[in-house]
Amino acid sequence: MPLAAFGILVDLLAWPACAALASGVYQTVPGATVEERGDRVPNRSRIVPLFGTLAFDLSATEPSLTAVITNAVLEGGEPFSLTVRSSTGAQLTDSSYRFTGDYLRDIYPSGTQYGFDWRFSRSTNGEVVWNGITGWGGGHAWYVTISNVTLVAADWLNISRVGTESVQIAWATNFADHVLEYATSLPATGWTTVTNAMHTIGDRLSVTVDTGASKRFFRLRKL
Repeated sequence: MPLAAFGILVDLLAWPACAALASGVYQTVPGATVEERGDRVPNRSRIVPLFGTLAFDLSATEPSLTAVITNAVLEGGEPFSLTVRSSTGAQLTDSSYRFTGDYLRDIYPSGTQYGFDWRFSRSTNGEVVWNGITGWGGGHAWYVTISNVTLVAADWLNISRVGTESVQIAWATNFADHVLEYATSLPATGWTTVTNAMHTIGDRLSVTVDTGASKRFFRLRKL
């Protein structure tokens, strides 16, 4: 499918009404599938499974997306692991987010004609809905249609250094009903609750802890 038609098809997809999406890490639910079409696809069309972990950073001046797809497809071939990064990102008037970019940029840094145009919105039950298309902009037809694929938040921790003796541990406000715990070794015989003061910054929760002399392994546990 030429890239001109690629953009038209995306605009024709229906986007559900939504609340604002929050920064964080999300995963596709089990059983998610997409449709791949093209003149090099067996029987010109096939339904293939989709599993991806998607990290959204919506706090920057331009929102960004990094998607790790463990079973990406291309031109009817065998599934492979692929990291996809957005080149552009923006929040739309209905509070959904739109991301575009080069589907294969991590493999071919100089760029390709394989593009993606994806949109993400919150459904009424708080889940995230993924719609969009990935396609070839050259001389033959190939595209993957993503239609109403559900994403759920993943309990992902970010750790960054603060000064020389402390680190900040942060996670999405989606997990406000979870408690942060640590252990000094793995496998752990027991976990200890972190009691340091918790702060909310935008759509992230965070605590600052001293690094100390011993190793610590952190996790989130649902209350």
